[in-house]
Amino acid sequence: MPLYANIQNLIWPIFLIGSLLMLIAYVYQFYDFENIEHQKKGRIEINDNEIIIDYKQRIEYAELIDLKFEMDSYHGKRINRYYRHPVEKKSLGINNSIRLKTKVKSYDFNFKLEDKIHFKELQRTVFEVVKSEKLTKIDLKRQIELIPNEMKKFNEYKIFIIKQIVDKKLNCKEGLLLHGYKSDKEALELRNKYCK
Repeated sequence: MPLYANIQNLIWPIFLIGSLLMLIAYVYQFYDFENIEHQKKGRIEINDNEIIIDYKQRIEYAELIDLKFEMDSYHGKRINRYYRHPVEKKSLGINNSIRLKTKVKSYDFNFKLEDKIHFKELQRTVFEVVKSEKLTKIDLKRQIELIPNEMKKFNEYKIFIIKQIVDKKLNCKEGLLLHGYKSDKEALELRNKYCK
């Protein structure tokens, strides 16, 4: 009997073992967290009135001359996803940063967001702080950049922008572009209503 007649019996177990290993590796990647060395060194609290660092240092929003948030991910968020061939991992939630600047001192921190709810609450808090107009020493356009893109779809955002146009803090053209409109007709209606 020729050798190639029994080759199928040899290849079939190798194929099954290889397929099983690939399947295990594919499933494992959905439970694998990114590998970043980190150490918890303090605590930062962001509320409606101020930012509190390590329970003791309080920075009121009116003191800030610059503020920047980068909210990238939260603990457990899927990252590194590619269409049709994921090399997926889960985030540790520490790739977020905040930069604060007062006349006296500057701060730069990375911070952890525990979960998706924590992430959404922070986005909402940042939006509320900008909307309440407590960042008096920061340029309005810079404040609007702080608002997360997800919040810019809400009606509250559009009302805030209209208020800035009416109060003459934003010029009409810029304000309407920030507000967003679906057609030239809607833009004309907004211009006639709020820009005179």
